[in-house]
Amino acid sequence: MKQSHMTELSRNQPVYHHPLPLDAWTPVLVAVVNNLRDFERARNEHWYRIPLKRAPRQIAAEYLALYQTGKFGEQGKRINFYAPILRYHIASRVELIPDEPDHPRAHEQYFKLELGELIPLPKPIVNTRHPRLTFLITTLDRLLTAQDVRELWLRDAARQKLYAAVKERGLAVECWYPVDMEDRPEADLALWGPHGRIQVYIDEPEDWEFAEPGPVWENSVIARVNALTLLRDADGVVQRILNPPS
Repeated sequence: MKQSHMTELSRNQPVYHHPLPLDAWTPVLVAVVNNLRDFERARNEHWYRIPLKRAPRQIAAEYLALYQTGKFGEQGKRINFYAPILRYHIASRVELIPDEPDHPRAHEQYFKLELGELIPLPKPIVNTRHPRLTFLITTLDRLLTAQDVRELWLRDAARQKLYAAVKERGLAVECWYPVDMEDRPEADLALWGPHGRIQVYIDEPEDWEFAEPGPVWENSVIARVNALTLLRDADGVVQRILNPPS
């Protein structure tokens, strides 16, 4: 299921999602729908498209949630529905929408995500003050319990879980440690292990890198951690941080 769309996925060759045990950390892709026609395609024709040039290297989510923009009036600026992703493949826009052959992007390539029935959320997730959305990754548990879009991001919860896991080991730990790294003036967390200080930066899984084997090491004192990986296995992440690959 986790394949590079440029090397392992052929055009019009579907890739099926195999049933997996669902748990709180089941990944959900939140995507934007900004017009009624695209929403009807998802609801009635059971598919959604993502431009290949903006798409992830992997389709690594089990569900798609639809964020309806303000163009939907009272039903807009919120997530009302989600659906299981059944399979996906690559096709041109004109293959997906043959009644628009003269569209400027008619021959551009898209991921076509084939969906199950749209499922209404128990309560819509509203966007009260967050900037305009594009794509984000959250979890099934967050999707089913959040009341506001801002609750779908995973970094804060991941930081809290990592902090607790480090404290359980009796190690010194500090959140928001002031060490500059590119555009992030603070590390999410710094801990002091047997070999000194380690700065940990937690990334939202919005780049959809679910295949990474733990933190991405840049040098001996900096670790990059995927928030979803951390939420799933905080103890395993701490173990890898304290014992980096040689």
